Amino acid sequence: MLWHICRCGAAIPQGISLCRSCTAIQTVQGSRHMEYNRTRRDKKAAAFYVSADWRRTRAAALRLYDGMDMYAYYMQHRIVTADMVHHIVEIGEDWEKRLDMANLFPLSNSNHGIISALYDRDGATKKAVQEQLRGIIASHWKDRGGIEKVLSGLD
Repeated sequence: MLWHICRCGAAIPQGISLCRSCTAIQTVQGSRHMEYNRTRRDKKAAAFYVSADWRRTRAAALRLYDGMDMYAYYMQHRIVTADMVHHIVEIGEDWEKRLDMANLFPLSNSNHGIISALYDRDGATKKAVQEQLRGIIASHWKDRGGIEKVLSGLD
């Protein structure tokens, strides 16, 4: 039998995507997110986050950064897989930037929690963190002529 590694590090048979523990966690988290979307999230935002446009853009953003959490890499000096894509300028603040690749930042779930907590502190902290994230992007693409040049080469 062939084996591979689950995202938690457990060895599991080939053909099974997650171990029992991760499957249970994903089920609970999935239902929690569905409940949040149904009762609390803005309906326009909830519809956006399940749209084909967002799924394509999210996948492209993860590919652009090789699936790495850029905050972990540059700030914590660790290589961590990105689970999600964060909007530097949140969609509630500027709807037009929702699919702007220069506004998207790949993060792990834990680092997304850190960034969200910093965003919630106060306006000055949020602006400082947004500038920090933009600086990480600029630093990452500096030797390739900047994010705009990289993105224009993808067309």
